[in-house]
Amino acid sequence: MRPIKLKLNNFGPFLNETIDFTYVNNNQLFLISGKTGSGKTMIFDAIVYALFGEASTKDRKEGDLRSHFAENNMPMKVEFEFKLRNNVFKIQRQGAFIKEGNKNKTLGQLVVYQLEKDEYVLRESKINNGNQYIKQLLGVNADQFRQLFILPQGEFKRFLLSKSSEKQEILRTLFNSQRFEEIQKYLTEDVKEVRQQIEKHFNTLENFWQEIQTFEADNLNEHKMVNARQTNRLLEVLPDFEKKATEIQKELNQQKKANQELLNQAEVKLNENMKLQESLKHLDIKRKEYDSLLVREDEINKKIKRIKEINEVRPVVNLLDTKENLISKKEKVNVEINEKDRNLAELEEKLKNSIDELEFYKNNINEIEQYRDFVDKTKIFYDKSSKYSEAYNRFKLYNEELLNLREQLKDNEININDTQNQLQQRHTNYKKLEYINEEIYVLKDEIKVLKQNEQDKKEYDALLKRKTQKQTFLKENESALVDLMDKYQTIDKTNIHLNDKREMIKQIQSSIHSGDTCPICGSHINSIEEHIDFAELNRREKQLSEIETQKNKLNESKIKNESELQYIDEQLLKYNEESIATTNYEDRELDLAKKYKEKVLVEKENEAIEKLKLKQQQLENNYHDLQIAIQNKVHELKQNEMIINDFENTTGYNEINQFSDIYKHYYNKVNDFDNKTKELEQKIQNFNSTLAVERNSKSYLDKNKDELQNDIEKINNKIQDEMQSIGFTTLDQIYQVTAQTSEKEALEKEVESYEKSKQSMELIIKQLNEETMERKPEDIELLTEDYKNKQNALETISTSLSQHEYKMELNRKKINEIKNIIETLNNALQTQQEIFQLAEILAGKNDQKLTLENYVLIYYLERILAQANQRLALMTGQRYQLTRRSQISQGYSGLEIDVFDSHSNQSRHITSLSGGETFQASLALALGLSEIVQQESGGISLDSMFVDEGFGTLDQETLETALDTLLSLKSSGRMVGIISHVSELKQRIPIILEVISEQYQSIAQFKKQ
Repeated sequence: MRPIKLKLNNFGPFLNETIDFTYVNNNQLFLISGKTGSGKTMIFDAIVYALFGEASTKDRKEGDLRSHFAENNMPMKVEFEFKLRNNVFKIQRQGAFIKEGNKNKTLGQLVVYQLEKDEYVLRESKINNGNQYIKQLLGVNADQFRQLFILPQGEFKRFLLSKSSEKQEILRTLFNSQRFEEIQKYLTEDVKEVRQQIEKHFNTLENFWQEIQTFEADNLNEHKMVNARQTNRLLEVLPDFEKKATEIQKELNQQKKANQELLNQAEVKLNENMKLQESLKHLDIKRKEYDSLLVREDEINKKIKRIKEINEVRPVVNLLDTKENLISKKEKVNVEINEKDRNLAELEEKLKNSIDELEFYKNNINEIEQYRDFVDKTKIFYDKSSKYSEAYNRFKLYNEELLNLREQLKDNEININDTQNQLQQRHTNYKKLEYINEEIYVLKDEIKVLKQNEQDKKEYDALLKRKTQKQTFLKENESALVDLMDKYQTIDKTNIHLNDKREMIKQIQSSIHSGDTCPICGSHINSIEEHIDFAELNRREKQLSEIETQKNKLNESKIKNESELQYIDEQLLKYNEESIATTNYEDRELDLAKKYKEKVLVEKENEAIEKLKLKQQQLENNYHDLQIAIQNKVHELKQNEMIINDFENTTGYNEINQFSDIYKHYYNKVNDFDNKTKELEQKIQNFNSTLAVERNSKSYLDKNKDELQNDIEKINNKIQDEMQSIGFTTLDQIYQVTAQTSEKEALEKEVESYEKSKQSMELIIKQLNEETMERKPEDIELLTEDYKNKQNALETISTSLSQHEYKMELNRKKINEIKNIIETLNNALQTQQEIFQLAEILAGKNDQKLTLENYVLIYYLERILAQANQRLALMTGQRYQLTRRSQISQGYSGLEIDVFDSHSNQSRHITSLSGGETFQASLALALGLSEIVQQESGGISLDSMFVDEGFGTLDQETLETALDTLLSLKSSGRMVGIISHVSELKQRIPIILEVISEQYQSIAQFKKQ
């Protein structure tokens, strides 16, 4: 990520400021300089706020970033353009605030654009979605951004001193190491699932083993005592179960076969005897039925004769039936002919009446035709009567409107003349207004400079006054130091060093006596009385101590005053005495007020002229519109007049309602005449059609009557011929035989049934005689009892066999399942053993107690430390090296950092470094981290870095080394911005972004040294 442009509105001390980072160009290192409180850190805050909605440090909240001098109705807004890899993005973020007069807060806004084909294209316009989009774009969150891109005050060394878990979060994002954790989790879950499956197989195996049948065999019961998890032993004993089951099955099958043969023999014998007895009974019954059937043979012969007579008279009966039908049809035809004659008479009477009525109506046809001609000619006017009625109304209305428009036109001409008179010799003068604005701008700029001079003069005078005070303090300090030294010289310092030996002397005195030899000097002791005044020694030592304390305080005050004097002299050099002498801005403020008044007059005159011009233009447009309206109205009057003339000339009426009444009267007369004549003509046509149909129908009936009479005569001749052929002379004889025709079917069925029964009985009796010839039946009860005993014996052995085969089939299935499970378990254990070991190692069950992801992160951390140590060794004169602590513990261990001190030849905790050394280590680590990330291309582009403070903790030599390290980054294309008050940095860094405080606001501008 490389900044391009930063725009600030009402953000901290920046009310409206733009910082163009393209000024840095190839000079990748630049210094951000300015007074304390001028807003240098706010530039970092603005970048972090634009990206994440937070400040560059956690201590500042969003509400602290808004300028206290911003207008109440204006929002805090930051616009940040930056380049990420080969893409350019622009982010606009507006903070939430409460407008003046409102109770509710105006919500914040966030818009993200991407540059495509020289145009910014919207990517996100909602805060939550935009924040997520930016986080995915950069690949880091706000905390990680602070540690990688912007190293603010108080947070510069956070990555160096952070815990393993904190480093792990940053490194896993930078190097995308989550995939290794996912691999580990996936493998662990997979192994867990495989183990569960194996245990499930063992449980199933145990269940199947317990369900195996032993068939009450002692050796099989002994086999069942084997543990199911002894799979090899199971495979050895399973064939014994199958062998034993087969032996029992074979024995039972042999028993079943023998019993089945005995049962079959008993069943055949029983069935044969039962069938013999049944046949004998049936034979006796059939013989008796046959004898009774022969008794009816004479009766059946008589019925056969009657059937023959009925069949001979059948043709004559059919002819008689045909004759009756013909006679019936003839009678119906006679009835229909009589009905047709009556209908024809009625129709001829109705036809005559209709023709007479039609002739009567046609006598008035001349009058009706006159009405019809009027209706046809004026129909269009009647259909559009509303149109012509509106034409009469509009003609009157348009005359009134035309008169009104002409009066408006006359008034408009008067107003145009008045406006033209007001505009004579008056013209707008915008050049004069522009000239006045330029003069106002110049005066305001001069006033601003003079006020700044006044402010600078006050600050300059205050510094001079402060300098005088400090010089006075220094003189007084020097005098006090001289007095103290004089007093110090006057104090007797003899034996002062013995004051702290008083206790020791007393102890020695208590242990020796007069006449003894001194244990210290070896001389003879004459007396042990005190000859040193320790109270006096104590008083003089206290005086000296007080003088020393006062002397240290005075020296400290002297150093402090000298430092302040040096700082004041540096500040005084910034002021130009000639500039601050010029502070009179009251005259220019008076001139500015006059120019504002002059500007107001010119603006009012221009505004009045513009209003008159606009009024004149409007009046002229209105005049033109009125002329067009009058022309249109005249045209519409002529159109309506033509419509009215057409109506009156054609209809002969000048009143719409009167014409409509006459038209409706004539139309109804014509319509009634047409309807009546049409109705009568239709009646006449219908009567003629009906007459023709009825006449044709009567002709057809007459012809049909003649044909029926001929058919009756022919039938009579055929009847006489048939009677002669069968020997009948009268019709009564025929009718007598015919009366018996209904009995024919019953007689035929009875004769047929008798013949069939007789033949069937004869056949059955013959078969039964053949079956029972020379055979005697045995005792059925004894045969039945024997059959049941053999059947029970077979069922018993069959049940035993079925039960055994069921158990045998269950055993077979269980044995197959057991073998399959054992094979599955052997394959699984053989193939999964290495995976089990690998999963445990990756999950941290190893000598180092490291997970796979932590192992990878340690690899990257060691690369980062190796890269960082190249710079740290140069900055510390080959003294310090950053090392990774190799302490073994469970969890995310191995990411703690220690420092190896070559002077003591051992490692120590990182917090034991001094402030300057910590800054060096943090800087080297930050640069090493960014370079390794760039090499790995883990999705994050580190093209820039910003450092806030920290250089003040370095001595001159170390500062030079740190600067050389940062300057060396130019070759890698990195942009590095530094905030610092160290004056040496201004001499070494060619580009400075200077933040200048102007009372309540600040401005920022780049300059080259």
